[in-house]
Amino acid sequence: MVQGDKSGGRLVGVVFGASSPFEADLVAELYAAADLVGYRLSLALHGAKRTRVRAVADLADQGCAAIIVVGAEHGDRFVCDVPIVVVGERIPDLVAVTVGTDEWRGAQMAVQHLIDLGHTAIAHIEGGDHPCAAERLRGYLGAMTAAGFRDECRTLVGDYTEEAGALAAERLLAEGNLPTAVFLANDRMAVGFIEVMRHNGIRVPDDLSVVGYDDGPHMVLGHVNLTTIRQDVAGLGNAALDAVASLVGDSERPPNTGGLGFYGAIALEPELMVRGTTAPPAGTDPDLVDAGRERVRWGLLADTCDDTLVRELGTPGVVSGPIEVVASASTAVAWEIADRLGILVSYGLYEDLIDDPEVDAIYIALPAEAQEVWTIKAREAGKLVRGLSVD
Repeated sequence: MVQGDKSGGRLVGVVFGASSPFEADLVAELYAAADLVGYRLSLALHGAKRTRVRAVADLADQGCAAIIVVGAEHGDRFVCDVPIVVVGERIPDLVAVTVGTDEWRGAQMAVQHLIDLGHTAIAHIEGGDHPCAAERLRGYLGAMTAAGFRDECRTLVGDYTEEAGALAAERLLAEGNLPTAVFLANDRMAVGFIEVMRHNGIRVPDDLSVVGYDDGPHMVLGHVNLTTIRQDVAGLGNAALDAVASLVGDSERPPNTGGLGFYGAIALEPELMVRGTTAPPAGTDPDLVDAGRERVRWGLLADTCDDTLVRELGTPGVVSGPIEVVASASTAVAWEIADRLGILVSYGLYEDLIDDPEVDAIYIALPAEAQEVWTIKAREAGKLVRGLSVD
C-alpha cells in the first residue's frame, strides 16, 4: 500500500472520456482511492477534438507525478517523462503498467451462461476499435467454438453507444432471422438494443435473451434489469493507485513493469450478474437446462491445430462442455493453438494440464504412440479421456 507520509499530496493525472458512464464511475472510485492515500487528482478529458496523447502531455506539463489513462487504444503513443498507468486493455507497444478486468474470461462467462440456458443461436454485437472489444469478441468466439457452435457464430459491428445497439437491433430485424440470444460488448449498446426490440414487439427475455458488459449502476433501474458482466470498478481504482504508488516510490512493493501475461500489473476477475433479460429459449425443457449446468470442463493435449482437429472439436457432442485449457510440447505452439480455438489457458507441459484440478476431462489429439502414454497418465489422475489419434 501507499505510505502516506511519503506521498506528500502528490498530483496524479487522470485522462478519461466524458461520454462513457463506465469511465465516469471509475473516476469517482479513483477520487475515493486517492483520498485514502493523500493523492490529489487532476483530470483531463479526451474526445473528438482532443486526443489522449494531447491530454497526457498537458497533465505532464502541469507537474503530475504519474498519469492514469482510462481506456487507452491501439495507436496511442504517450511521449512524456512521467510514469503511465493504463486502466483497460493492455497495449503491447505502449510503455505503461496496465490494470484491467480479465475481458476474455468475462465474455466467456456471458456466453456460457446463455449456452447453459439452452441457447445455440447466439449473436455478438462487437465494440469496434474501442478498448477491450477485441478480447470480448475472442471470449465469445472461444465459448461458442468450445461448445460446438462454431458455425452458429454471428457478429455485428458496434461502437459502445446506445445508437450502435439500436442499429444492430434494426439490422437483425431487417434480416428476419433473429437469434435466440445476443451478447453485446457493453451495457450502453444493450440498452439501445433492447429498446428497439421491445418497440418492435420482441419480448425480452421471452423471445430473445440479452447480456451486456460492465454493470453500471443504472442497469438495475426501471425497465432494464440487465443480465451483464460486472467489472470491479472500485478494485480497478485501488489497483491503479497502487500501481502509481509503486512507480513513484510511495510503496514498498516494486513496480510491475515487465513479464508476460495479457495484462501488465493485475487482471481482476469479472462477475456474472444474472437478472431479468435472460431465460431459456422458448420451448426448452427446464429439466434439460438444469442438467446442462452440470457441465464438464475439458482440457486439450495437442501439438498441432490442423483442420481435422478443428472440424472434430466443432462437431456437437464430441465434448460436453467448453475446452478451457490447452497443453502442447512447447509454450509457443500452445499459444498458437489457444489463439486459433479461442481457449482461455495454455500450458507448455502436458503434466501441468493433467494436474490442473479444475479440468475434469481431457481430449487427447496426439500421434498414436503418445496417445496411449498420455491417456494412461490422464486416467491415473482421475480424468475422463476422449481422443483423436493424429498421424
